[in-house]
Amino acid sequence: MARHELNFLEFIQSFRRGELLETGDQKMTELIEAIRETGGSGSLTFKASFKMNKAGQIEVEPDIQIKKPTRSMGSGIYFATDDGRLTRSDPNQMEFGDQLAPRRSSEF
Repeated sequence: MARHELNFLEFIQSFRRGELLETGDQKMTELIEAIRETGGSGSLTFKASFKMNKAGQIEVEPDIQIKKPTRSMGSGIYFATDDGRLTRSDPNQMEFGDQLAPRRSSEF
């Protein structure tokens, strides 16, 4: 007589003709690629909700989520103007003109 009971691994492999296994594999690959790109860390969460339906059957609804690391954009340094805008130049510092520009443009 054939055995019909599924252990956990067989359940994962056979759910919706392998769709759960394939989805989990894709999510894990996506997570590993993000970790390699950023050097950060992440997680993969598998959750399965089980409930009895009106016919007395067990309905299973799986969910696979990943939390990928993100690469920081870094910081930028700016100065604030009196009117609340940003600038790369310190508005409180005097500007020095290019004293060499006239000499560079004249011919020797």
